[in-house]
Amino acid sequence: MIQGTRPFAALAVLIATALAALLLVACGSNSDSSETPSATTNGAGTSAEESSGSQGGTGSQGSQGNGSAPDQAGQNGEQGGNGPSDEGPKQHTVAEVSVPLKVSGGGSKQFYVKNGDNSIQEFGEEGSEAELEEAAKAVHTFFVARAAGHWSEACSLMSASLTERLVQLAAKSSGVQGCGAFLEAFTTELPAAAWRELTTMDAGSLRQEGEQGFLIYTGPGGTVYSMPLRDEDGQWKVTSLSATELLGA
Repeated sequence: MIQGTRPFAALAVLIATALAALLLVACGSNSDSSETPSATTNGAGTSAEESSGSQGGTGSQGSQGNGSAPDQAGQNGEQGGNGPSDEGPKQHTVAEVSVPLKVSGGGSKQFYVKNGDNSIQEFGEEGSEAELEEAAKAVHTFFVARAAGHWSEACSLMSASLTERLVQLAAKSSGVQGCGAFLEAFTTELPAAAWRELTTMDAGSLRQEGEQGFLIYTGPGGTVYSMPLRDEDGQWKVTSLSATELLGA
């Protein structure tokens, strides 16, 4: 576990660093902001569609900002690498990295910030209990797949536009082909305990409007996060590689 940061801060920083390096090479690519509404750009995370900015959050999975600039998922944290590892990350078993998912529900009102930015908490409408469980399972499974090195499964839970963007950036810069190869190449080894922190989730709310949504959940230490999602053919897919901390929630 890296000292001086929250347990999974290193992961978000490494992802942001890798994407930033790719973007310096892949010139001329236009970002697609359709996945995350402009009214809720504080929920950016480190999605490829949003990675061209440099908001520089300090949170562990991302950081809520005050403007429309994208979040770079903890750039002020401790940086652990600038490119793919020759040997790739050590793979852990699911049992080593997965904490059972909790879905306590309760809706987004429990996360309101007095005199603060509640754009995500007020986005769209509150999803049903069944919809919340479905979205929470998709996000939790995505994190577990990443942690265990199940790259194909992780890619299957990413939105089509996010997957396409990552594949294009990787191919242009490093010659890495395919979504799974990208995740493997740009995921640096972390201890199982750090991954377990990442998969610690208690889902409380799903805010949705049309095909877009935000899962709001509580992570380690009571910190509240949101994860942007997109409904593709009736299944929720993540549109970001990491969640975003809701400051003050």
